[in-house]
Amino acid sequence: MKTAFISGATSGIGYEFAKQLAGQGYALVLHGRNQDVLAQLEQDLPNVKQTLQADLSDPDQLETLISQLDDLETKIDVAVNNAGFGLYGDHLSLSEVDINAMIHLNIVATTRLSRYFAQRMVEQKSGHILNVASTAAYQPPPYLAAYAASKAYVANFTEALKMELKPSNVSVTCLSPGRTDTGFFHFEGGEDQASEEGVFSKKYRASPAKVANKGLKALFSGKNREIPFLENKMYVFLNRILSRTSVVNFYYKAMKSA
Repeated sequence: MKTAFISGATSGIGYEFAKQLAGQGYALVLHGRNQDVLAQLEQDLPNVKQTLQADLSDPDQLETLISQLDDLETKIDVAVNNAGFGLYGDHLSLSEVDINAMIHLNIVATTRLSRYFAQRMVEQKSGHILNVASTAAYQPPPYLAAYAASKAYVANFTEALKMELKPSNVSVTCLSPGRTDTGFFHFEGGEDQASEEGVFSKKYRASPAKVANKGLKALFSGKNREIPFLENKMYVFLNRILSRTSVVNFYYKAMKSA
């Protein structure tokens, strides 16, 4: 039985990755921050081999998780680096602690885990790595400044790493979802903060299950990147036909009403 690792597997797109890979017959190694939710996943999903609790925005906990992965004797065939979070608001109003935690999780942890799994897969001569970025990676949206920059890093890093690993039979893919119906919009950990009529309104959000499905199809077909759904592709395409100033102004107005 093949084995898949998924970070941030307790909700949203991460949970759908876990559910769909279990349905494909994979044994699961699941990461999350909440031990109670991880325990529930062991009851709800088939083939859960191990759960790993860690806050990956904490450098020490990240290294502990990697040590735990080292103890796994089984081959990791698929690694999905999905864990991440966003901060919305005027950049100067955001907590410095929160900004640093987001950057560590979105950039440092993704880089560290990608390198770890790539080394492991090169040694075993096969494997698939999926890193989750965002459509925000392709434009500079005000009020999501640091988040968008962190996801731009993920997108560029992932596509470059794919080319470096091309001779090794290790495939790397970047998934860049747009607005998806997940806990992303609970920016401060409370209730969903998006307005009913703004650009983040629930009526504009995609199903996490459909996003995960497109991501896995792209991964197993060896694609460099996947931007799911035509609407998201069109937003990204704006960067090619509009000036940079026009794009920033467009997103400034859209994000301010969010």
